[in-house]
Amino acid sequence: MKLRNAMLILLALTVIGAGVALYRAHPPRQSTMAVKVEKPATTPKVPAVVEKPTQPPTPSADHTAEQTALLETLTPPEIKPPLLPRSAAGMADRVLVEKKAHRLTLFRHNVPLKSYAIALGQQPEGPKRFAGDNKTPEGRYVIDSRKKNSAYHRSLHISYPRPEDVAFAAEHKRSAGGDIMIHGLPNGRGFWGARHLLRDWTAGCIAVTDAEIEELWRAIPDGTPIEIRP
Repeated sequence: MKLRNAMLILLALTVIGAGVALYRAHPPRQSTMAVKVEKPATTPKVPAVVEKPTQPPTPSADHTAEQTALLETLTPPEIKPPLLPRSAAGMADRVLVEKKAHRLTLFRHNVPLKSYAIALGQQPEGPKRFAGDNKTPEGRYVIDSRKKNSAYHRSLHISYPRPEDVAFAAEHKRSAGGDIMIHGLPNGRGFWGARHLLRDWTAGCIAVTDAEIEELWRAIPDGTPIEIRP
């Protein structure tokens, strides 16, 4: 019995020793597969481009002179309101002149039709009282006649002086004067255009451009009332 147990123990030890020797002779292989770890792609840095503001070219002396000359020819700017149609002949039934605003306006049935910039007498403030005072009258008058071959292109005569104007002048032993018109520019000076508005230059009349007096000639019939306000 003891002999058999001893043999079993010896056999077990022999098997264990053989297994250890086999393990040492042939160890298990480790996996050589590498795990590829992809790094996140990085966007290459592009240096920012800073645009410098472009400087306008310095104008030459000749260019500046040309601009100055152009401005001088446009001072004051040309005032070209829409033209009245030729079919508008005789369409105005009232004329309003506002001296302070340097404006003449046509009306029909109390509806404004068109306004014009005007020049006045050389002494524009105050009503006309005497001959030679270079003032434009104030008050209510009438367009009572017209002159086609005027020294100022065309002209529409205003019914100054009224009886009360004559009486006032007579009290001062003076003449009330007369020949007050709405007219164009002096013959041969039509090229002035709107530049005539730079100053009040008439002897008491109301001046517009030649093209404008042509319109007014057609639009205002004789007998049309005109009111001239300060």
